[in-house]
Amino acid sequence: MKSALSPVNHDRTKWKRITFVLLFSFLLMPVVATSHTPPAEKVLAYLKSLGNGSFLFGQMATWVHNENPDMDHGTNWLKKVYDHTGKMPRYGCVTYDFHDDPFDNSAWNNGVKEMWDRGMIVGVFSFYANPSGRSWNDPVDIDPIFARGDNPTKDNFYNQMNRMAANLQWLKDKEIPVVYTPFVESDDRNKWHAKEGPENIIKLYRLVHDYFTKDKGLDNIIWAYHTTARHGALQKYYPGDAYVDVLGKSAYGTGLNFSEYRWAVEKKKNAGKVIWWSELGIRGRSDPPRDCLDVVKRLETSYPELVGFVFWSDDGHYNVIGNDNGPELMAHPKIVTLEGDD
Repeated sequence: MKSALSPVNHDRTKWKRITFVLLFSFLLMPVVATSHTPPAEKVLAYLKSLGNGSFLFGQMATWVHNENPDMDHGTNWLKKVYDHTGKMPRYGCVTYDFHDDPFDNSAWNNGVKEMWDRGMIVGVFSFYANPSGRSWNDPVDIDPIFARGDNPTKDNFYNQMNRMAANLQWLKDKEIPVVYTPFVESDDRNKWHAKEGPENIIKLYRLVHDYFTKDKGLDNIIWAYHTTARHGALQKYYPGDAYVDVLGKSAYGTGLNFSEYRWAVEKKKNAGKVIWWSELGIRGRSDPPRDCLDVVKRLETSYPELVGFVFWSDDGHYNVIGNDNGPELMAHPKIVTLEGDD
């Protein structure tokens, strides 16, 4: 018999230790999200460079009404902001609305392309129609989407995913990366996708992510996720580090809050996530006009790690159109607009 100190047992013990250390180190490594095309990597790296005194100015270009995705059209909020301030946001976001379906695919795609061609970072929202065939705010049982074989709910949702994937492929063919949010405000129970709680929306988010990346090979997507301002929602509805590149919250009204800021900063520092106000509306409809410069003050004093914000559309009271010092905010040296980004 060989003793416990024999060379063979010593080598086995050494390699067991090495294996354990390597495995433990691997488990401690941050989970890396899906790989990206070089243009998408460049945009993501740029976003990660912001914050701490350099804040991105973003604006929803269209939501789910009849706001035209053409950035030169009078209903598009990018044009409205430019006409009011003389500057263009650095980031703009177009919603592909499959519920009202006011435009065909080419209108949305060309709208995104024009924004990119002019130097903007482009975001894309999906507003998927309720796969049950009912209204966008009606409940739906999502289990059939994950069932084997065909059924109407599954077919409806997969048809919409295929439509969106074809649009994103068209953009990929043009070498256009997008910050893509498959589900707007994951915890908003006014919308069908959030009515059954976090487990269901997490499953849906992961399904879209995996279908687009693994089945469709779409690597021009920077994956974004956000919730309402409700405290605790950001963690509770989080799809996971492997599924998200950009995370944030909505902030509406006079508070300018981001209640899970510390948790988000940890995700930024330890998992490489971009954090921002995904939707920002700085006052309520009945409130008096507000000083837009409050936004940069709040970022500097309370949320310096946020890379910036995205103003909501719908009505000017949310953004620079219906509040004071809109042009001054866009001209502020710490606010990054398209004209001011060298």
